[in-house]
Amino acid sequence: MQRDLTQLRLQPALLVALMAAETPELRQRTVKTLLQSLGFEWLGYGCFSQAGDRPVPRSFCTTYADAAWTERYFTESYHLVDPRLQRVPESGLPVMWTLDELQAEAQAPSYLQGLRQRFFSDLRATGAGSGVMMGLPSLPGRDRHIVSLISKQPGRDWMTDAVLGQVLTLALCLHEFYSRYTLAPQADGLRSAAGALTPLQNEILARLARGLPDKLIAAQLDLSLHNVDYHMRQLRKRFGVRNRLQLMQAALGPAPHAA
Repeated sequence: MQRDLTQLRLQPALLVALMAAETPELRQRTVKTLLQSLGFEWLGYGCFSQAGDRPVPRSFCTTYADAAWTERYFTESYHLVDPRLQRVPESGLPVMWTLDELQAEAQAPSYLQGLRQRFFSDLRATGAGSGVMMGLPSLPGRDRHIVSLISKQPGRDWMTDAVLGQVLTLALCLHEFYSRYTLAPQADGLRSAAGALTPLQNEILARLARGLPDKLIAAQLDLSLHNVDYHMRQLRKRFGVRNRLQLMQAALGPAPHAA
């Protein structure tokens, strides 16, 4: 008992507060209050694996994120052209960005130019002006967790060393909490659903797991977009999920639960 109390005292105050919160609502209030005091509107926490040079989403916590933007981000496969993911190292150091800087510097292959333009248009439509993103290493070695904070404030002068220091503390504490103190969902239901798929559904699911958008899936499998959409609806129903991101997680196997 004494050892447990000593370890608890050595934990950052924010992590202690997250662990001590008796309900998800209390935990969310703690994080949102800190987030707003730092000047940010939204926070996203997710896990990505890497397939060649392509980031593949594994899981994403939407509790503190803009729900509409998050849904569109993964539905449209914006992670394929998001320059922030390319700029973020696995060092755990925050990387600042402004929307204008990102748009001026970003590059994408010609076949992804339209997707890139929609990404920036939709991001700007949320009111985003600047933000911070940082990458944290995780197991297995090719996976990494990403913490993204978005603000409506333009420019980067307001993101002082003091703000970045608290951002780092917030990100590390959330990462520690989700990594160690939440439970992964049971895999039995996913395995049962996966075992009943047709060969075509398995092909679609495999490409979805690699992060391909519907147009590329349709082209590779010689299907119409209508047929791909039909099979996506069937897959969501079979796996008991509501959206594309949850279906990606099902395709990749159980992922850490975000509370």
